[in-house]
Amino acid sequence: MAKKRGFNAKKLQALLYQSKGTVDTKLPSQENISRLLEYCQNGRYGDAEKLAISITQEFPKHQFGWGVLGAIYWQSGRHSEAVNANQKAVILSPHDAEAHSNLGNTLRELGRLDEAETSYRQAIALKPDFAEAHSNLGVTIKELGRLDEAEASYRLAIVQKPDYAPAHYNLGNTLKELGRLDEALASYTQATALKPDFAEAHSNLGVTFQKLGRLDESIESLKQAIEL
Repeated sequence: MAKKRGFNAKKLQALLYQSKGTVDTKLPSQENISRLLEYCQNGRYGDAEKLAISITQEFPKHQFGWGVLGAIYWQSGRHSEAVNANQKAVILSPHDAEAHSNLGNTLRELGRLDEAETSYRQAIALKPDFAEAHSNLGVTIKELGRLDEAEASYRLAIVQKPDYAPAHYNLGNTLKELGRLDEALASYTQATALKPDFAEAHSNLGVTFQKLGRLDESIESLKQAIEL
């Protein structure tokens, strides 16, 4: 859904085909779909919001409009409204793992961690290889103070998607908090190898080097983080 909380046209388009639980079989017109995707891609979020609302009013039992509206609200930081839209999308398409994951994202942002955990677990039950949901579940569990379970979730995410840099980074954060600095260092290093412009990973790599007394490497990593 999000690229720096922006939009991915393929995922938005895919919402059209994930509404198996809907009662209303009518679809929004291809013209409106194309226009909505164009608005989102070009950053015209005000126009996108108006059109998405119009689609939900005309097709209230179709998931597409609600899913896109949730993404628009999420992108603009209106998380309470995003929760409402994403909850509607989940009700209309209960077998859509992406919808449950999106709902989990907005719930977590609002601090509703127990509910977010439930949403992520539902997403994973529907799609066991959903690496992003495993990783985000780990973040949620970590915030709930269950570090060992968080570590397990990150490792599952990495098994499903070894090149997923955020999972390596999140694992590093948890290992660092557990005091396993050498392992945290390895995770941060892998995250920066997979995503060289990952400023947060470079920064935490520098902090970990510092804790291990490797000051020259710490300075170099922190410099890279600042430059990014």
